[in-house]
Amino acid sequence: MTRDRAPDSTTTAQPAQLLHRLDHSRFTRRHAVIYGTALIGHFLDGFTINLTGVVLPGVIPDFHLTSDQAGYLSSVLFGGMLVGAAVAGAVSDRFGRKVPLAFCLLVFGGFSVLAALSWDYSSLMAARFCQGIGLGAEIAIVLPYITEFVPHRHRAPLVTSATGAWLIGLPVAAVVGAALVPALSWRAMFVVGTVPVLVSGLILAVLPESVRYLLRHGRVDAAREIVGSLAAGPDAAGSDAAGSGAAGSGAPKDTATATPAEDDRPAKAPSGRGEPGVVLPEEEASARNPAGSVLNLLSPRYAAFTVSLWFMELCAGAFLYGLSTWLPSILEKRGNSLLGSLTYTAIITATGVAGALLAGQIAGRIGRRITIGVSFLVSGAFCLVWGAADATGAVVVLGCCATFFGSGLAGSTLFVYASELYPTVNRATGLGWAAAWQKAGGLVIPTVIGWILAAHAPGYVFFVLFAGVSVLAGISALLATFETRGKTVEQITAHIAARGTAPNDTAADGHHPVRPGTGR
Repeated sequence: MTRDRAPDSTTTAQPAQLLHRLDHSRFTRRHAVIYGTALIGHFLDGFTINLTGVVLPGVIPDFHLTSDQAGYLSSVLFGGMLVGAAVAGAVSDRFGRKVPLAFCLLVFGGFSVLAALSWDYSSLMAARFCQGIGLGAEIAIVLPYITEFVPHRHRAPLVTSATGAWLIGLPVAAVVGAALVPALSWRAMFVVGTVPVLVSGLILAVLPESVRYLLRHGRVDAAREIVGSLAAGPDAAGSDAAGSGAAGSGAPKDTATATPAEDDRPAKAPSGRGEPGVVLPEEEASARNPAGSVLNLLSPRYAAFTVSLWFMELCAGAFLYGLSTWLPSILEKRGNSLLGSLTYTAIITATGVAGALLAGQIAGRIGRRITIGVSFLVSGAFCLVWGAADATGAVVVLGCCATFFGSGLAGSTLFVYASELYPTVNRATGLGWAAAWQKAGGLVIPTVIGWILAAHAPGYVFFVLFAGVSVLAGISALLATFETRGKTVEQITAHIAARGTAPNDTAADGHHPVRPGTGR
């Protein structure tokens, strides 16, 4: 029988050293291979989601759908995505990132076969709901995974670029649809949608498990091996001293290169593991609740930020998915051909990709709160002008501007924020629930638009609706967003944990406790 004893300084320093090496490494070729593989799956997620808008003009006459039924077909996908996003985060926080991520692609790629072979409205609804579960789950897992393995100074650009890859799936689906649907019918799009099945195998072969997940479960040797294959550069090489120097320090320094404070209390060894378990410093605030607990997201320290995040995601989902689902049909009702409607939709949604690619650089310079808030407000203003435009050129240009700021800058930065706000023990759960609220927006808005069209309301109402949700999201961002710029994920959690814990209403690092809307 082994006797419990306090671990020596070398053992306790290991987690901080490994995280420092991981966070301060150069972006290596190994990083690029892992990141590229994750991006392929995320691109296919965006592609598969947008199939509804591409196939809907063909499905409506084939299955004799009413406007209400078409709206329900659009919404059922987001119902599945809501379920998948909410459940996958908790599953990933408990069981890891790699295998659940591969399984997500297997689900939405496999059920594309059923969608291609659907024989009536009900069978297509069932196939899209099941696809939605895998689609929503993939989003909840892949962005925390990227956040946890890339060097911290690259975090915002790489997460927004991943969102850009996802957004590229939207116009690519429209372009592929313009080529295949008129020639081969809408079912050909779902045949293309089976490609994720192959990519799921690639993910299992290429991607390592999250280092932060491994450390939290006491698998230090496995984490050390992965870090050794990733980390490179003078900062990474000098991490031993930096990691040791972090031990016993107080609250985190407010710099991008400070290392996280080290947990100075011994951790109990998990059953069945030979090496003592590791409790990461960032997880002090979550130690009382199990991994994947939504109660952590709504704790006093996080409640205001969480509610604001969920509301912003609800509005962002209404904007993004409402446009991608109904814009081809709206443009067709304005007198454009099916081919023209799909082409214009591809152009408009493609500008969101440009916004996503720039979002990481902008958010890194001016911060998450200003980027999200101002971009949503500007997008809302463009929506009001967009709805009043009649000329085709003006419709396309104004639509591009609205999506550049709305789904591009604001929406992409919002996912960066959601992926870094919470500690490792709840990171996928936090992003999963944020994504679930985004899907709730996608679930509600297509049905609402279906009702509006069925009631023969003026087309301008369509654009006023999107302007309203954008403005509300922008106000929420400016009032209740914690600024995460320039901090590692451990520092972010430690700063939030310091709110209200130090005497005289001052945090241990000398700053006042963080308050919603201040970024401090």
